[in-house]
Amino acid sequence: MFIVLNGPLGIGKSTLAEALTESIEHCVMLNGDALTAANPPPADELEYLHSTIALLVTHHRQFGYRHFVIEHIWRSPADLADLHRRLIALDDDAEIHYFLLTLPADENLRRIARRQDARAIDEREFEVRTSAVEREALMGRADLGESFDVSAPPSVLVTTMLRRLGLR
Repeated sequence: MFIVLNGPLGIGKSTLAEALTESIEHCVMLNGDALTAANPPPADELEYLHSTIALLVTHHRQFGYRHFVIEHIWRSPADLADLHRRLIALDDDAEIHYFLLTLPADENLRRIARRQDARAIDEREFEVRTSAVEREALMGRADLGESFDVSAPPSVLVTTMLRRLGLR
């Protein structure tokens, strides 16, 4: 099973992905930002990300992992279709679930502020700007994943998500 978490910066993709990974046996989390963090940046970030995901899925499967939580921001149906094509190429029977995480804007800003308070480098201004642009690009886009409100605490979100996936 592949669980794809899509959403703007600061919404809680990594937090939910980590909590889900800890709750599903034989599961690996793949963080899109970490996978594309390279210097110099890849010429085609999406190609780099998707080919790296495919490589890592193949690698982790050799060691018995069967489930993957993948989190990043995908801005268009074509981007998700490319990811889908690559995942199906690895396993044409795979279950792939796409979720677009949602949260009221004021709570998203509060989460960004809390996150920045714990960091050595203050990127608050950049993150607030980026989050607003990304939220605008994703708002109301059912073609970018099933809407999933992440307002609740992580433990509640995991239970709700696992129920939606038929795992509880």
